[in-house]
Amino acid sequence: MCGRFAFFQEIDPLIDDLGAVDLSDPAMRARFNVPPTAPIHVVTESIDQESGEVLRALRTARWGLLPPFAKDLAFSSRTFNARRETLAEKPSFRGSLARYRAIVPMDGYFEWKRDEKGTKKKEPFYIAPTDVSPLYMAALVAWWKGDGHNEGPAATDDGQWLLTATIITRESDDDELGALHSRTPVMLRRDQVDAWLDTGMDDTADAAAWILDDSHLLPDSALELRPVDPAVGSVRNQGPELIEPTGPAIRVTA
Repeated sequence: MCGRFAFFQEIDPLIDDLGAVDLSDPAMRARFNVPPTAPIHVVTESIDQESGEVLRALRTARWGLLPPFAKDLAFSSRTFNARRETLAEKPSFRGSLARYRAIVPMDGYFEWKRDEKGTKKKEPFYIAPTDVSPLYMAALVAWWKGDGHNEGPAATDDGQWLLTATIITRESDDDELGALHSRTPVMLRRDQVDAWLDTGMDDTADAAAWILDDSHLLPDSALELRPVDPAVGSVRNQGPELIEPTGPAIRVTA
């Protein structure tokens, strides 16, 4: 799964590489411990209603997707992840699959491993590419109106709409990632980002089949697991020290 991550890369190189315009909240800075329901960066592609041109943009979204039928913000605490196997079936996500796909850029994410002795204690790990390149998590977004009085960096200026997002997950492989958790986020290769965002893929079945194809994924062998300080367990804690290793890094084997 993906329930906590770090995003501290420079915005300008990111949007230059992705060919996106920056429509995100300028007040958002480097964060090393991002939890669900917090504002996050997403990259979306949409067709401008006036010009008909495709617009790729870096935006701010609330982490936890709110479908149109959600009654309140609390719903988003249950939808920060979405299983790729059931995207086309779940009412919360199928409406976004054909029209509102996105990626969530990040530098790495956290996962907790249960103590092998069977205690309740868990050891946190920071998972990131060995070459320190960005991660591109496959995601979905949805615009939610609610009562039309939305606030915060993910809301439109008039408060009428709130942009919300979920990160897609898959079953873990039988490797070091799988030893941490049975689910892992769907991490796309950089050369597959354009295809996932492409507005031309507007059929739900096609999008569902695309995301189930493992050939689009960043290989697990590109990652390493780094044991880190348990302080990351509290969302109040921030700072680069949270991703500093407390022991040897573990390279994920193919």
